[in-house]
Amino acid sequence: MTGLMEMLDGPRTAQQELFYDLEDAMAVIAWSVNELATIAGVAKSPDEAMALMKMGALLAAQQGKLSGYADEVKAGKISRNQVHLNLNG
Repeated sequence: MTGLMEMLDGPRTAQQELFYDLEDAMAVIAWSVNELATIAGVAKSPDEAMALMKMGALLAAQQGKLSGYADEVKAGKISRNQVHLNLNG
């Protein structure tokens, strides 16, 4: 992964890593919301469909928060001084 990042005009700064990590998390949440909506569409009961839609709404709200944080990172209002290594992937 480090090699890939260095091929993009040099290594990313800690600030860039934070911004892109937030964008990645938002993309995963958006995908999850869409999947939940699809599953809710074929739910076995109205209660099950409502529960799935509620989960989707809660995730979408979190996505909105992350979007705000990403905007603040981009504007320099939130900063990270060093890159934190992801040991899980």
